[in-house]
Amino acid sequence: MKRLFRSAMAVAAWLALSPAAQAMSFGEAFTAARQNDAQYRAAGHELEANRLAVPVARAALMPNVSINASQQEVEGWRKSRNANNQDMRLRLEYTSPQASVGMRMPIINRELGLRVEQAGAQAEYAEYQYQLRGNDLVDRLANAYLTVLLVEQTKLHVDKLVEALAQQVAQAQQRLARGEGTRVEVARGQAELDLAKVRVLETDDQVLLARRQLQRLTGQPLTQALQMPAAVDPPPLEPQGLFAWLELANRQNPALKAREQSLEVAKLGVKRNRAAHLPRLDLVASYSQNENESVSNLGQSTTQRAIGVQLNIPIYSGGGVEASVRQAVADRSRAEEEIRLERENVEIEVQRQYQLTQNGVERIKAQERAVASAELAVTGMRRALEGGVGTTGDLADALSRSYAAQRELAQARIDYLLARTRLMLSAGFGMSEVAQELDRLLALAPAASTTAEK
Repeated sequence: MKRLFRSAMAVAAWLALSPAAQAMSFGEAFTAARQNDAQYRAAGHELEANRLAVPVARAALMPNVSINASQQEVEGWRKSRNANNQDMRLRLEYTSPQASVGMRMPIINRELGLRVEQAGAQAEYAEYQYQLRGNDLVDRLANAYLTVLLVEQTKLHVDKLVEALAQQVAQAQQRLARGEGTRVEVARGQAELDLAKVRVLETDDQVLLARRQLQRLTGQPLTQALQMPAAVDPPPLEPQGLFAWLELANRQNPALKAREQSLEVAKLGVKRNRAAHLPRLDLVASYSQNENESVSNLGQSTTQRAIGVQLNIPIYSGGGVEASVRQAVADRSRAEEEIRLERENVEIEVQRQYQLTQNGVERIKAQERAVASAELAVTGMRRALEGGVGTTGDLADALSRSYAAQRELAQARIDYLLARTRLMLSAGFGMSEVAQELDRLLALAPAASTTAEK
């Protein structure tokens, strides 16, 4: 048992000194998430697969060369009649080797050309999809990282509440021993303390789950608590005004750009299916060598060279081409409606996050005033208790209200940062730019708090 305990302590000490065990900034978490998040890495492989669809489609316009070779062992009999009208049988046993090289290259084939254009449009659509996956990574990472900040701050507040309540219970017991207090006062204080200890257990579970979620994204363990910014005083939004943000979103939102590119793919699909009606002209060439090609050519070898063009004019294919054209037209109409729906969703999301960001500043200021008032109430209750006009229960209530106010303030700061991040993502800012902005806001907040304290 002692050996196991020493091993556990050694591992804990190593983790404490390990760089991976240190608290990471959001920028460091973002870099790690891009390298380790399975969902984002899968999106990268999907993008590469879509890019390779272009050379695959272009290969159909290149010459197609093939070699065919065969060798047959032939055995049998040949019957014939001689000049005297007598039946004659001649045993046959020979080898028939054959080899040929063929080449075909499209000269005029509008359908294949449009297929290449459509593959290029699909690759561009995949680029926007990959950008969306990156924005989703930033959103998931910001949510996980800020959640860790929130639960760590909640744990700090709960621990302080337990410490304060335990001190009050001890003082109530001392007053009871001196005959100045009551058992009801001690029991009430103990009940508040027990409830606070239950909150400690719940908060510990939340901390473990939040850290595990962040580790799943970054691939790195987090054993040191992240520090919640003491104040959030970010610069104003740029650009200013809702309409400016809506204009940005309509111009560069990746989801909207992906829908527009999907419409372009559908339009090319209509053209490609209609091109199936058009004539196709191919260049064909061949070179072949045959020996003993047939019984009548035994002992003979044949060499042939051929080059020319082949014209194919579609006339009737059972209505399949017309049906495929109508199908492509329906797909194009669907893409048009999806663009309209996506634009409405983007505008609603931008407006919602913009309002949350604008109102978030006022909400933070209001919560800061509430925290100051709650702390003042705690101070007043302590003095009232010391003066004999207050009770331990009143002070416990004041401490609980102060804890709740601090919890709401932390939640307001987290909600503001998350809303600002999502606003930038909805407006089409790049994932790296958004991550840098959030990292800068988290780094500036403690400095502003320190200045205020001085």
